[in-house]
Formats: sequence, structure tokens, C-alpha cells
Amino acid sequence: MDFKKKQKGELDLKHFFLRAGAIFIICLMAFIIIADVRIYQRRKGLEAEVSKYEQQIKQLKERNTKLEEEIGNSDNPDYIEKIAREEQDMQKPGENVVSFIMPEGQVKEEVKQNFWNTDNWFGWISAWFKKIF
Repeated sequence: MDFKKKQKGELDLKHFFLRAGAIFIICLMAFIIIADVRIYQRRKGLEAEVSKYEQQIKQLKERNTKLEEEIGNSDNPDYIEKIAREEQDMQKPGENVVSFIMPEGQVKEEVKQNFWNTDNWFGWISAWFKKIF
């Protein structure tokens, strides 16, 4: 009997280590999967940031090209006259310049027409009758 008890105890110890090893492997796999998901999310965020910076670089290159063209035209008298008239509101002798300046606080009021407004319908109907008669 003593032999069987020893054998059963060894068997329980073997199962304990197998279970502990399996739990350790499962925890390790879960940790790796969670780390992989975080890395994936970080990568997507960085790719979006790179895309945003590439777009900014493209816009800056376009602006740089435009500025280089303006620098190239700086010796052109027609270009200088155009800039002087448009940006500096300069004029030749004998010319009158008219500028329309809106106050900063004033907002343009949009005319909104309501489909169900009876005034619009009656106005349309009366104009129609005037054309007929």
C-alpha cells in the first residue's frame, strides 16, 4: 500500500506541473496577443500621422513652387503692376479705384425660402395670373 500512495502522489505532482505549464503557456500567449494588438493599433496611428505629414509636405511643395514663380516674375513690369493694383490698391494718374469693404462684424444674411410659406405661393400665383391676363 505504501508503494501505491507514493505512486499516486507522484502522479498528482506530474498533473500539477502539466496544468501549471499549460496555464503558463496560455497566459504567455494571451500576453503576446495583447501586445500584438497594441502594436497594430500604434502602427495604424503612426501610418495616419505619416499620411498627414505627407499631405502637409505636398501642400508646402505646391506653395514653394508658387512662391518661386512669383520670385521669377518679380522683374516683370506687368506682374509688378498687377500686384500693385490688386494688393496695394495703387492706381495710375487719372484712374479712380473703387473698393468695397465690409465691416468685420457684419455677417451676410442668407435669404432662406420656406417651401410652405404662403406668401411665396401667393406671390408666384399672382405673377402667373398677371402673365396670363
